[in-house]
Amino acid sequence: MGNARNIADLSSDLSSDYTKLYENGNYTDTSIYVGKDPNSKIFLAHASILCARSSYFKHELTEITDEIPRSVVMVEDMEPDVFEILLR
Repeated sequence: MGNARNIADLSSDLSSDYTKLYENGNYTDTSIYVGKDPNSKIFLAHASILCARSSYFKHELTEITDEIPRSVVMVEDMEPDVFEILLR
């Protein structure tokens, strides 16, 4: 019996699948407010992916607070264009 890894490489399209998921906006459950007015932007994202890939977002999204729902993150000290590169 062959090694399962040799049978199918299921991760080969993972990066493009994540890109499609981000670009089509389906199933988003988190809003990220980036920048300060008048140069601000709201990004929609997936909490499970953010938490898996970033200790910062894992902390921000799992911290319990009465002020802001867990599904909202504020990032005021970054330019939206720069943040979008990091998010992708």
